[in-house]
Amino acid sequence: MSNQLPVVGPALLASFLEANHSAVLDSYERRLRAACNPIADDPASLDQAKRVGEGIIADVTDSLRAGNVRVNDSYRLLAQEVGVARASSRIHPNHSILAASAFFSEVLSMVSGVLREDPDGQSAALLALVANALEESISLRIRQSLSSYTGYLLNDVHQAQIEEHRRIARELHDRVGPGMSISHRQLELYHLYEGKDPERANSKVKTAQQAIFESMGELRSITSGLYSQMRVKSLEQALLNFIDTIDSNVPTVRLQVNGNESWAEPDVLDEVFLIVREAVRNVFQHASASMLLINVNITPHELNGLVEDDGCGFEQGRPSASGGVGVRSMHERARLLHGRLSISSSVGRRTQVDFSLPLSGASLNLSLQGTESSGG
Repeated sequence: MSNQLPVVGPALLASFLEANHSAVLDSYERRLRAACNPIADDPASLDQAKRVGEGIIADVTDSLRAGNVRVNDSYRLLAQEVGVARASSRIHPNHSILAASAFFSEVLSMVSGVLREDPDGQSAALLALVANALEESISLRIRQSLSSYTGYLLNDVHQAQIEEHRRIARELHDRVGPGMSISHRQLELYHLYEGKDPERANSKVKTAQQAIFESMGELRSITSGLYSQMRVKSLEQALLNFIDTIDSNVPTVRLQVNGNESWAEPDVLDEVFLIVREAVRNVFQHASASMLLINVNITPHELNGLVEDDGCGFEQGRPSASGGVGVRSMHERARLLHGRLSISSSVGRRTQVDFSLPLSGASLNLSLQGTESSGG
């Protein structure tokens, strides 16, 4: 790069900038690295910054040739991309502003070095035009990027709120709802047996009281932002206790839990219990089945579950078959355990809930996720 232009003029200065834009961008990168700007540490962000720099140089050269400040409107799309990318990478806007300042200084310093003193003051006028073009081009890009950056973060906050609402709905449905259903059913049975079998009627009241007490504990855990304090110590026993509290119209219920439950983390067993309990509750309430089979196999690396009934089934294509909170909750809990869950059924035939969860190195992630939700 020469130190001076042979003749000062806007067209020649514009050509000079175009010919030396690579040197400007290389020097700009060195400035960013010397300042330990995180934009320089991320290859994608650095590439974006250089593309932005090329656009700014193009605006300056256009302005020199036109004799007034010109900014091409094509900057908007890239500026939006930059805002989203830096928000997703958690690069603070301060670093973007410092990078813009470094680019401004780099270009202005280079232009100042090649302009020579002249008696009519043309160099000063050209330098002023370059500075104004740089300021306009950079400031417009920063405003667009900041708008995009802010929009991305606002969407993040909104999505976090939605996910938290989904989590609360799931927890209330799966942890508090069953206890309320049990207590309601037991009180109905109390009125049924009250006159003809007082002892049996009293046992129903006690069961209802116990279900309400446990639901209150679950509700306290949820409202305090904690998971249930009543952890599943034995998956098999917890499922047996649940089945015993239901006055089911299913004549035959078979439960098998095979393998060593210690191979699964307590949090995993807790979630598996909620999945199976919801599937069983659906059978009791809707299937009109004569047989219910519950099978859970636990190995050191995988947990597989199957809940199968010979009831009336349902049409899988209808909205209520997949849109209820309970069904969606089962799918969500399986996904949060990095597993899969499928439901197969048809009208007049058996229904199967089949799920598989990895155990080796599996980690329960009940933080905010991209899950679906629906009422019902």
